[in-house]
Amino acid sequence: MRPSSLAPATRLFLAVLVALGATGTLAAPTRSAPPSLTAELTDDDVGDAASFGRGANWLGLVSGFIELDADCSPITPTDPPRTNCVVLNPAPAATSFDRPDLDVITLPGKSTKSLLCHWQTPIANVISRNTTGANANARISIRPYYRIESEVLADPTLINPVTGLPFAGSFEQSLTAINDLQTLSPGHSQSRLYTFTRTCIGGVISRSFLVQSLGLTDEQAKQFFRKPITIRYGLRGTAQLVEFATINVGTRFLGD
Repeated sequence: MRPSSLAPATRLFLAVLVALGATGTLAAPTRSAPPSLTAELTDDDVGDAASFGRGANWLGLVSGFIELDADCSPITPTDPPRTNCVVLNPAPAATSFDRPDLDVITLPGKSTKSLLCHWQTPIANVISRNTTGANANARISIRPYYRIESEVLADPTLINPVTGLPFAGSFEQSLTAINDLQTLSPGHSQSRLYTFTRTCIGGVISRSFLVQSLGLTDEQAKQFFRKPITIRYGLRGTAQLVEFATINVGTRFLGD
C-alpha cells in the first residue's frame, strides 16, 4: 500500500515511529544560540558591552528646591525661615549660588551591576527685569551636581585625574539643566517656565567611565558596584537681572 493512500492518522503514527531513536525516545532537534550572543562582546560591538542585554531596575530618586529672591525674609512673621532661599545681588551684578546636600540616598551593594542611569527633570520659574538704563543681559544657569561616595574610592593610592588629589572616598558629577541668556531693553521684564527631561546615555556612572576616565582597574570598577553607593545632590548656578525664581530639580536613577 502506498503511503499516500494511508489515512492521515496512520501517516502521523508512522512519522512518529521514524522520529523515535534507538532508546525509544523522540529525537529532539538541536539549536545553537545566535553567534552574537555566544561570542564575547566588546564596546566596539554594542557601544556598552557591560550592560548589554540586561533589564533596567528602578533605584530611587533625589530632589531639591531653592528660591532666588532680593529679600529672603519670611513672608509673614509666623512663617518658617526660608532656608533654601538665596539673596540676589542688586542689578546688574550677577549672583552665584551653590547649595549642597539638598538630598541624599544610599543604594545597597549590588543594586546595579555596571551602570547608574539618570532621568533628570528641572522645573524652574524665572522672572527677570532690566532696571538699568541700557540694554542688558538676563541670564539663568542651573547645574545640578551629584557627589558619588564609595568605600572603594577611599584607597589613598587612587588619584582623581580631575583634581590630581586622592579621591578621599568620593567624586563629583555635574549635569547642566538650564543655561539661558536673553537681552532685555531698559524697563523690560519677562517670565519664563523651564521644564524638560534629560535621560541616560553614558549615565552618571558606568563601569567603562570608572576605568577609562577615572583610572580604576577592572576589578576596582566591579567592586564599586558591589559596594553601597551614596549619592548627594546639590544645585549651583548663576543668575543675572533675575528678580525672582523658584527652582526644583528631581533625578530618578536606574541600574542594570
